[in-house]
Amino acid sequence: FTPFPLIDEALRQFLAAFRLPGESQKIDRLMEQFAFKWCQDNPTIVKSVDTAHVLAFSVIMLNTDAHNPMSECVLTKESFIEMNTSTEDS
Repeated sequence: FTPFPLIDEALRQFLAAFRLPGESQKIDRLMEQFAFKWCQDNPTIVKSVDTAHVLAFSVIMLNTDAHNPMSECVLTKESFIEMNTSTEDS
């Protein structure tokens, strides 16, 4: 993911190759591995793999919420920001 220092661009490239499974546990494992590789390729952008993992999973949740009419939860801008600012120790 070296040519994609922004996590959303790298995530788009990663997800273009296949369709995500429906089970959240499988998605979580994929995002964990994605975050690990992205952090290896971009070591100065975030402080930990966990931060990248939470952000990648959050982007998936945000996309699902925005484009799936059957989505049960409604992710607000405030809740998305709060979910992601608590993961990084400034």
